[in-house]
Amino acid sequence: MAVRILEESLINKIAAGEVVERPASVIKELLENALDAGATEVRVHLRAGGRNLVRVVDDGSGMDRTDALMSLERHATSKIRCDDDLFRVATLGFRGEAIPSIASVSKFELVTRAQGQEEGTRIVVEGGKLLAVEPAGAAAGTDISVASLFYNLPARRKFLRSVDTELGHCIEAITRELLIRPHVDLEVTHDDRLHLRCARTDEPRRRAAELLGPHGEALVPVSFARGSLRVAGLVSPVGVHRQSATNASYLYVNGRFVRDHIVRRAVSQAYAGLVPKDRYPVVVLRIEVPPQDVDVNVHPAKTEVRFVNAFELQRAVAEGLRVALQDHGIQRPVAIEARYRGTAPASEQVSLVLDAPRGLLPARAPAPPPAAPSPSPSRALDTRAPAPAASTPERPPAASLDRAAAPSPTAVVAPELAPPAPPPRPPPAVGARALLPVARFAELRVVGQLARTYILCEGGGELLIVDQHAAAERINLGKLQRDPKAALGGSQRLLTPFLVELGPARAKVLAAHADALAEPGLDLSHLGGGTIAVHGVPVPLARRDLGVLLGDIADDLLAGGPGHLAQGVLDLVLATMACHSSVRANETLDDRSMRALIDQLDDVDHAVCAHGRPVVIRMGVGELERRFHRT
Repeated sequence: MAVRILEESLINKIAAGEVVERPASVIKELLENALDAGATEVRVHLRAGGRNLVRVVDDGSGMDRTDALMSLERHATSKIRCDDDLFRVATLGFRGEAIPSIASVSKFELVTRAQGQEEGTRIVVEGGKLLAVEPAGAAAGTDISVASLFYNLPARRKFLRSVDTELGHCIEAITRELLIRPHVDLEVTHDDRLHLRCARTDEPRRRAAELLGPHGEALVPVSFARGSLRVAGLVSPVGVHRQSATNASYLYVNGRFVRDHIVRRAVSQAYAGLVPKDRYPVVVLRIEVPPQDVDVNVHPAKTEVRFVNAFELQRAVAEGLRVALQDHGIQRPVAIEARYRGTAPASEQVSLVLDAPRGLLPARAPAPPPAAPSPSPSRALDTRAPAPAASTPERPPAASLDRAAAPSPTAVVAPELAPPAPPPRPPPAVGARALLPVARFAELRVVGQLARTYILCEGGGELLIVDQHAAAERINLGKLQRDPKAALGGSQRLLTPFLVELGPARAKVLAAHADALAEPGLDLSHLGGGTIAVHGVPVPLARRDLGVLLGDIADDLLAGGPGHLAQGVLDLVLATMACHSSVRANETLDDRSMRALIDQLDDVDHAVCAHGRPVVIRMGVGELERRFHRT
């Protein structure tokens, strides 16, 4: 067949297919334009889940007649002037494809008036054909209506889902854009009924509560800086997590919502051992880096980015988040993933999600900062933690989620391989965030044992339920962490090397990090091709599935750089030892054993066990009265 140039109408429809997937895509593009225009009030009107109408009204800078007409031309933008601008993008929209693409697959109307002008402009487009351009009376700002989406593409329209499904996607698109912008007043109507109202506020947590519900209300603020990197956000405390990764992480780079695996891995590393397997922390994280250090032009929908120094950024975000969590009383426990251990007894405690105690964490003094690590060279993004001044406790400034003052940033990063000395017993916990209704576990009265798995205690007029296996595991883990090298007992040499076939790429990356793996006792060599020979393993891992373990370590290295490999293997080994040396579920304990177990919890960080499950939950008198219908 002969090669020919496509018709303009077909070109526009192809472009629309890249930008406009469903009504939520239209909302995303129009909201980005409104925010770039400096809008502080946004009104979104929907009909039939956006299938019949998506209308976005803003009070931004607006456009004059010339700019309004130019906005309907493909690749017309006010945000890019030269090649260099493409690598210093500081706005949400910049490609100049959204408006013409949307107008080519809908019945489109634009009414706009620039600030300071007396007359506005109205433009009507249907299926990409310009029908009317006329003066109009209008408020300052822009009002865009997109009706009958995909009316001229029935094959595309039939793929739209039910009204409720499309409405859910629309609300999620609005949430992503305005979750970190509490200074923007928001109103959403559906079928002429008020669906969502978020007033302007200076409190990011209030906006999170309005858009994310109880999960958002439970989040705690974090803020820190590492050189040119600034991070601020709201993150899950212990006990707050979702069953699905969908809509659990809201990650932003320079104000842009992204689905970036580098940042996601950093969040996963920070929460290792703090959430159970197959659960996901709720995180609203805003990352600010110099625009030249991030490429946002790698995806038509602009939801993927690429960093100049991805591994350095991942490490800095993971370490900063971990220290920030410790400032909120969450001491990082050792993590162990279920695929490396035997099947857990069915009677083990099931983790609580949002029904965890309202007082989630004990009050703890932060651990003293260690000496700053030697900085590694960085080409553009400097993630080195500044050395703390001797005479002042101030920390570096951090980015804020809104126009209000940012929370205090965190201390410098704790070392990975050398765990700090066990913290002193925590001071009496006060306020709504206290884990216990009394100052110490020693002050609790042991009532008895339930189902040979849970220890029931009473204190401060409340009922506390302690998972005996999780508590014993946490205590044993604390003891092991005080002297991990002695606890390991060295490496067990194998009489015959264990051969693992992983493929060339995975085997090569493991061989390159053989020295780091040898620190916790994993001795291996590369036999060529994709074959790895294992000569020695840490004693607690002697009966584990080494093929799965090595494969996962290799995948982690290929995806995220060297990270803290030795620490990860060490964590796995210690957690395995703690688990297998602990009191189990379905084990009868006498009064003396229960008392001793409860008292020892005062000497460790008892928020969660090594697997991220809670150690203790509490039930107040109010909850009991509600259940007995006394209120």
